[in-house]
Amino acid sequence: MDRRHNARVSVQLPAQVWGMNASGQAFTDSTLVVSMSAGGIVLRGVHRRIRIGELLHVRMENSCAEFRVTWISDSGDLGLQNLTAETFLPKAVLLHCAQAAAAC
Repeated sequence: MDRRHNARVSVQLPAQVWGMNASGQAFTDSTLVVSMSAGGIVLRGVHRRIRIGELLHVRMENSCAEFRVTWISDSGDLGLQNLTAETFLPKAVLLHCAQAAAAC
């Protein structure tokens, strides 16, 4: 059973992420958003040790939002919960894309 509250869409979108690593040092990295929903995103390619619960900022083009790290996969992907109203894509677009993907 899927526990997600929001439709998720697989994407491959470049982004910038910044915040504090596990050692308390500020960092900025280029990364990829590989999944997104109205409630959060999944980042791939952050080559820093990050702690669960850490606050990170993500910029995609002209949009910027704050997120909390909620999980880290064995491969290093970061699951981030959106803490701001910014979702990078309107909820209607995310829902439409998720429904179209489910129909395949």
